[in-house]
Amino acid sequence: MSLLKNGPTRIAFGFGLGVMTAELFKELMPVFRDLRQPLLKAAVQSGEILARIGLVKLAEFRETLADVRAEIQSERAQAPSPGPFNETPVTCEKQSTGIM
Repeated sequence: MSLLKNGPTRIAFGFGLGVMTAELFKELMPVFRDLRQPLLKAAVQSGEILARIGLVKLAEFRETLADVRAEIQSERAQAPSPGPFNETPVTCEKQSTGIM
């Protein structure tokens, strides 16, 4: 690609590429005009399907959390032994070392 090392050649090449792209876009635009409505409809349908699936997954997640919470509460009710947070704190008396 030594042809594109010069500044003016790069500019001319970029301009030509832009003109070709614009012409191609003008030729293809009528094809996409006819597809605009079906593409929009398909996008909306896909969005609704994804939203419905998301709501189902969210409901399943909430149900799982509720099951875990109920399990934890039943375990707490069955074993009322004090845990590490329910124990009374142990106080230590200062010992005199006699240094000061």
